[in-house]
Amino acid sequence: MSKFSERLKQLRTEKKMTQQALADLVGVNRVTYTNWENGKREPELDKVVELATELNSTVDYLLGNSDINYLDITENELKNLSKEEAQILSDEMKKNLFAIFDIGKDKFNMTDEEMEMMKVRVIKKFMHDMDEKEKNDASNP
Repeated sequence: MSKFSERLKQLRTEKKMTQQALADLVGVNRVTYTNWENGKREPELDKVVELATELNSTVDYLLGNSDINYLDITENELKNLSKEEAQILSDEMKKNLFAIFDIGKDKFNMTDEEMEMMKVRVIKKFMHDMDEKEKNDASNP
């Protein structure tokens, strides 16, 4: 069994999801999903990104290219990262985000201009959500 298949099953079971539930979330039938988990077939890259997103994982961790799932870090662990660890996390998140953008661009046949607009929207939404979280944290000590 490949690292991908092992991690796919591990992350799914940690989330207490059935194969059918995860298959439904990524838009495939259960047999297709089961073949991925059993190592009989491999998904297209866009499905790998969807799986990683649904399982709160980086693509690199899911594929076995990294042994650390940087998206599975608690807020407390995040606050205690060293400068070097924070830089690694930042780099991993950028790499993941750019992979998602590249796949979206191809899948939806977007122009470079449309992609740049999408990136700006995503960044604005992220910043807005962070501001809201900080406001909520400040009002709920």
